[in-house]
Parts: sequence; C-alpha cells; structure tokens
Amino acid sequence: MARIRRFTSRVDAEVAASMLRAHGIDARAVHDDTGGMHPNLAFGQGGSDVLVPEEQLAAATELLDAAAVAVAPPPDDGPAELTLDRAALRTGAVLLALGLVLAVVASQMDLHWLWAGR
Repeated sequence: MARIRRFTSRVDAEVAASMLRAHGIDARAVHDDTGGMHPNLAFGQGGSDVLVPEEQLAAATELLDAAAVAVAPPPDDGPAELTLDRAALRTGAVLLALGLVLAVVASQMDLHWLWAGR
C-alpha cells in the first residue's frame, strides 16, 4: 500500500477513499487520531492518509486530480510543525501550570495576608 494523499480532516480522507472505492480502487483511509477520540491530533501529527495499492497508484492519482480533491501539502515525514494556535495553547498551559504552582507555594508559606486585604 502506498500513501496517495494526506488530509487534515478525517471526513475529507474518508470521502476521497470512498470515491476511489466507487471507481474500483482498493483505497483505505488511515487516521492518526486514536480512533476518533482525539481529532485534534490530526492537525499536529499529520492527519489522515489515503492508501492505495501501488499498482493502482497512477489511476487513483488521476481520479483525485480530476475531482480536484483538496489536499494538505506533501508530507516530509519529519516532525510536525507547530502552528501559532498550538504554540499559544502550549504557552497558556505552561502559564496556567505556573500559576497553580505559585498558588500552592503561597498557601504553604502562610501568605494568606496577601489576598485577605490586611
């Protein structure tokens, strides 16, 4: 089996695979989202791939190109790029964790007078 396209949406990959199967090509959509439990993983880890047998690769490519199926950029099999949204999410998570640690440390140091208004 060879990867023909990579999609950022599970639905788009299933539609493309279904279209190929309707034309007699043994296509399969493979998803990297832990069985649908974490669809957000598709964006950071690569998304959903459509696989076809290598002997049907040329015909499948022609069909998808003729249908003008939107695809993600070709995979480089390297580490996933961190988008601005994910970077902001990670920064927010780190700041939240630091705030919680500081709150716990302050409560252990008996600094209640800071927020008691004394």
